[in-house]
Amino acid sequence: MKTFQKICFSFFIAFIPINNLPVIAEITMDELSVIITKLKDQAIEPHKTYYQLNFSGFIDIKNSFPEKLFSSISNSLETEPSMYSTATQDISQVKLNDNYQYSDIVKRRRNIIEILYPSETFQTLGDGVHFYIFDQDNQLQKKDNFEDLFELPAYLRVEKKNGKVVSIQKRPLISISHYTYEYWPNRNIKHSTTEIYDNHNNVIYFNEISYDEQGKRIKGKQKNLLTQQTMHYTNIRKNGIEKIEEYFDNNGIKTNHVIYYDNPMPSPRIENQLLNDNGDIINTITNKPEEIFDSSKYLDETYPYNSLIMDIEKTDYVLINKLFKHTFDNNTTKWDDEAIMRANYLGIKANQIYYHKLPYPKFLNDRYKNFPHQKPLTLIEAEHQQPKNEYSDLIKVEIGDNLQYREVIHEVWQQRPINLTLDQFKSLENGIHFFEIAEDKQLKQLDSAEQAIERPSYIRVERVMGKIISIIQKTRIIKMLNEYEYESNNITRSQHTVLESPVYQNMIIETKYENGNCIPNLQELKNANGIVIRVFERLNKENISATLDKFNDEGIKTQHIELIKSEIKHRHYIKTQFFDGLGNILLTIDESKKNENNKNKLKWLDNDEPQPYDNLPFIPDTFETVLLDTLIRRQLLDNNN
Repeated sequence: MKTFQKICFSFFIAFIPINNLPVIAEITMDELSVIITKLKDQAIEPHKTYYQLNFSGFIDIKNSFPEKLFSSISNSLETEPSMYSTATQDISQVKLNDNYQYSDIVKRRRNIIEILYPSETFQTLGDGVHFYIFDQDNQLQKKDNFEDLFELPAYLRVEKKNGKVVSIQKRPLISISHYTYEYWPNRNIKHSTTEIYDNHNNVIYFNEISYDEQGKRIKGKQKNLLTQQTMHYTNIRKNGIEKIEEYFDNNGIKTNHVIYYDNPMPSPRIENQLLNDNGDIINTITNKPEEIFDSSKYLDETYPYNSLIMDIEKTDYVLINKLFKHTFDNNTTKWDDEAIMRANYLGIKANQIYYHKLPYPKFLNDRYKNFPHQKPLTLIEAEHQQPKNEYSDLIKVEIGDNLQYREVIHEVWQQRPINLTLDQFKSLENGIHFFEIAEDKQLKQLDSAEQAIERPSYIRVERVMGKIISIIQKTRIIKMLNEYEYESNNITRSQHTVLESPVYQNMIIETKYENGNCIPNLQELKNANGIVIRVFERLNKENISATLDKFNDEGIKTQHIELIKSEIKHRHYIKTQFFDGLGNILLTIDESKKNENNKNKLKWLDNDEPQPYDNLPFIPDTFETVLLDTLIRRQLLDNNN
């Protein structure tokens, strides 16, 4: 039975997670005694200040006791290796009450960011970890103890091993939080407050919660001191209602009355009543109001630390992934400026051609826009970066006036070791040498790597200390040209052309982008004859998010596919129309309607075999993978036959 392939609308389909209420864990007296004994064995005393790694707010009584505390803010605390798993330094000042439960906590979180900075500055240092700050004149000032830096907005951390600088980091504060806790006689939490500060220790957000004797939330209040917005809530937990929230603007006027129903209740789970200034309901929607405070937003970095550029290759992916996501921001000026500074630091210049380090960072997932973030290579450095792989990439880029990629030529070379008589290489000096097989089947030495990669195939010979250690034959199987146009550093158009490939030779993908959005707005695929065979369009219609039109190699439409918005928020379904050669509709398949007869009707449609290039839209750097995967599958089929 013939089947048809859904288009890849992963950019447009999302699902809403449902958060369940936390379960309150109970604790026995024996367990409590063991916890307190362990703390006493550490010489921990109530009402004294200690230090802790990775404190988290809690409502569970089991989490109201610390496991390990430090008596001082020592250098060893700063170098704790566990913090590198999250690329965040998280150290809190902690006080306990008479029951050895948390009572007062000030928590400071810092990002751990590797930076591009001249290592020559630190050549005279001995091995170990060293701390620096910038003084009032923006000059580096060395500090001997982490205790001197603990409360500062930022500092530099330099590590040296075996006489070599291996790490230069900046560690800026990203949040300062103050927690307080009060407890019932049974040690369950009774009342908690959270304050969030700015870099000047001013409170910018306040949150307080009251609990019953079982440790369940009763009511709470939040206030954004920057906007003066507030939100009050009460937990109901009866008559099918879980919670009620009330939102107030900066003048104290109620704007929203929100009812949360229990999970077992039918949709909608949320009833958000929008109110006018008189308190009258003007509309009811099923979406939750926006949070009055964005707790995920970092504190602003202070100067000159904010001018120090992230080393993307060395910084943990947790942080660089956040950087790459700024590609989707409405205003990217800050990140564009940083990307330009990074390119300048790496010596990358406009209107120059470079070779790229591997693995090549893919668009959106592995780089910010089309800005390079790796030091460029010479051809001899780039030509053999993946010696153990069957397929090796060679990436050549041309940089535009805006320091983003103007052109990218992506080549894939199949490489395999071959056996050749070693005597013919006796006269070679140590180093790398290139050959081709001439028409008379004899080896002909080439003058350079540049000459070698111009050939469809060449042989690479490497000699070390008078001995041949490697003979590799390389054959180019894919060559792809990617071209980009920009406006205000935002991509507006791209064209991807298959210059060489056993499959889809000369296919062209033309893409247009709108309003700074890096997701394709309109995309056309043309076959080797220049005939349009696929058209994807992203729409902003009330009920249709996107369409895909499929044409055969003669340009005759065979399918029209629509991604239709469901009545369930953030859900979609697909509707497909099949056409004959005259444009008449043969069959319509609507996923929202189940019809077993459609399966039988699909047997007629022999002209709509799914193709690997059906999964539109393609973003840059993805079609090369389609080409290679298709080629490998066909080779496997040929071998099996």
